[in-house]
Amino acid sequence: MKRKQQYNTSAKIAMISIIGIVISLTINIAIGKSSNIEQEAISLSPKEWIPSPKELEYMDMLRRVDANTKSDIDSIRILIDQIIDKLE
Repeated sequence: MKRKQQYNTSAKIAMISIIGIVISLTINIAIGKSSNIEQEAISLSPKEWIPSPKELEYMDMLRRVDANTKSDIDSIRILIDQIIDKLE
């Protein structure tokens, strides 16, 4: 009996909440459509990024790692080509 009563109470609270949400949304939409505020679009130019010294050091380190990796790959390619030539 008590569980059924709790269910009915919860159902009433849920229904009142849904009705309140619908009414508030309706009012917000009505207010939004009735206000005729026209704003001119403002174009913002992007700010130029100026790296900090710490960021510059990090970028230099990444460039060195990239150059070393490319060098290693090139030397591996040369070695593979030499191995293939010997096998032929």
